[in-house]
Amino acid sequence: PKHRFDVLKRDGFICQYCGRRPPDVALEIDHIIPVSSGGGNDKRNLITACCDCNRGKKATSLKIMPPSVLARAEAA
Repeated sequence: PKHRFDVLKRDGFICQYCGRRPPDVALEIDHIIPVSSGGGNDKRNLITACCDCNRGKKATSLKIMPPSVLARAEAA
């Protein structure tokens, strides 16, 4: 649970795909590289996503991580 909060806080409680934020959307934690493709639960592989974006992405891997997300992940 704290790990989840740390990711939400790092990402500013904003969906990193579409930019929406609560209370308009429910936020979730998404794996950048899906677990099914070998991705882990390290904070560098986690990103804040709204329910719609996370469900739309499913188990697809991001080809390119947005630079701002990468910088925040490396700083965390």
